[in-house]
Amino acid sequence: MSRAPRRRPGTYRPPRDRREIAVAVLAALSVLIATVALLFVLRPRDESSDVPPVTAPLPTDSSVVPPDTLAPETVAPETTVAPAP
Repeated sequence: MSRAPRRRPGTYRPPRDRREIAVAVLAALSVLIATVALLFVLRPRDESSDVPPVTAPLPTDSSVVPPDTLAPETVAPETTVAPAP
């Protein structure tokens, strides 16, 4: 059996075919672009910018009743229960 012929020292052959490298790079870029597009489309919506802020109406002086003028609560008279024998 004879040995395989050796290459000349001056010739360089890349370890991979350029077409394989191009396909791998394009596949990686397509996955990256698809991921960015999905993140953009499926992101949570910021609905606060579309809706005007809602402010609760503040009570005016005439609608606020001071606690001193409130009607007294009716309290049931206390009942005593005889202790059990």
